[in-house]
Amino acid sequence: SEAEFSVRVSFLELYNEEIFDLLSAADDITRLRLYEDSARKGSVIIQGLEEVQVHSKREVYQILEKGSAKRQTAATLMNAHSSRSHTVFTVTVHMKESSVEGEEVLRIGKLNLVDLAGSENVGRSGAMDKRAREAGNINQSLLTLGRVITCLVERAPHIPYRESKLT
Repeated sequence: SEAEFSVRVSFLELYNEEIFDLLSAADDITRLRLYEDSARKGSVIIQGLEEVQVHSKREVYQILEKGSAKRQTAATLMNAHSSRSHTVFTVTVHMKESSVEGEEVLRIGKLNLVDLAGSENVGRSGAMDKRAREAGNINQSLLTLGRVITCLVERAPHIPYRESKLT
């Protein structure tokens, strides 16, 4: 039985707790909205996030380069090209095949590749005003991620997912 495959990718940026599509036009700075998916427990939907079908690894690399060029970066005393945001590059594979009984079976696999901005000591990096606010948001989202992971490992009754869009 022949299986049919399709591969789609999306690339988003989380900057100052706002979500942006890194695959949209270069001048598009529309903030995207995040919703819980009522159909799938623990899943979210990002309204307006562009998904692009790809057919080769070359296309994937081109999309990564295009999105990375749109990412928020800035110079600090610690790093000339400091990333000021987190990014999530998602690869979704749809596979359709026929079962032995002749029924069509659809399988979906999703891989999220996450690039986290590093935590920052505001005093040492020389961040002021806008950069200091960025650093505060980066640090807050990383702390929340740490708390979520700890709660999951310890099987805590409450997981603080909603404290950051990162989680």
